[in-house]
Amino acid sequence: MGGLDTIDAMTRASHELGKRDFFTEMIKVSQLAEIPGFSEAISSQYSEGCFATWEPRLNGLLTTITGSARPVRKENISDQDLAVIAGIKPERDGALIRKVEGHPNHPPSSEAVEMIGMDLSLPKITLRDEAQAPVIRSKLHGHRGVRLFDWTRVEYVPLPESYLYYPVSCSTDAQYRAVQEAFSKSYALQNPQDPRQIVFTVLPGHGVVIVEKWVEGKAPFEVIWEAMDTRVIEITNDIPQGPFAFETHGQHCRMAGNSDVTDFEAPHEH
Repeated sequence: MGGLDTIDAMTRASHELGKRDFFTEMIKVSQLAEIPGFSEAISSQYSEGCFATWEPRLNGLLTTITGSARPVRKENISDQDLAVIAGIKPERDGALIRKVEGHPNHPPSSEAVEMIGMDLSLPKITLRDEAQAPVIRSKLHGHRGVRLFDWTRVEYVPLPESYLYYPVSCSTDAQYRAVQEAFSKSYALQNPQDPRQIVFTVLPGHGVVIVEKWVEGKAPFEVIWEAMDTRVIEITNDIPQGPFAFETHGQHCRMAGNSDVTDFEAPHEH
């Protein structure tokens, strides 16, 4: 993967998002329970989110690796912490991984299918060099919530209603289907000329998935972190644990009060 600008962009995004406290603290299983074999049975540690961006030269998605491979601090990654997803297996039960010579080739995040699967029901666009690419450039998944957003610049896409009552966990077919269905109904993504550059959804009991479109002159994830800085979207520790809603106040939509919202999110492996 040497010589790809996207690698430097991913490491920069790691630092920028880390400075904005987007990633939750990595939790080691041994800190939770001292049970012989327990860590090895599920994972030695849990990481704090995952992110990915499209690389036209690879015709694939450059993404962070799984936290079960080795400890990965998402706010300080290197090229060794990246993997390439080339597609989804025909059975829809896993991602197609592209091996890179001279690279550790650790498996990608457990959200790999979710990350690339959302592109299947969305259009492609033509870049300046005539390459075809998904309408979504970069994708960010974290154990955070959204307090408010500017609806003129950001689109919120709700999950199917059943997922608000019956939360699903990481690395499941149910979560993949929920995220894919939500983003497939995005007006801003189905219509690439729509001026809204950011689209997001919130999974109760879990966290947020934020994506950005291609914006001339911007590095991967730059649109997202600039939106955080200007409160176009405001990230919070509070995550709804059941049905929730955003209420409109002028140009902004704010998360409605909910006694089931909590600032604790159980750790998940990515």
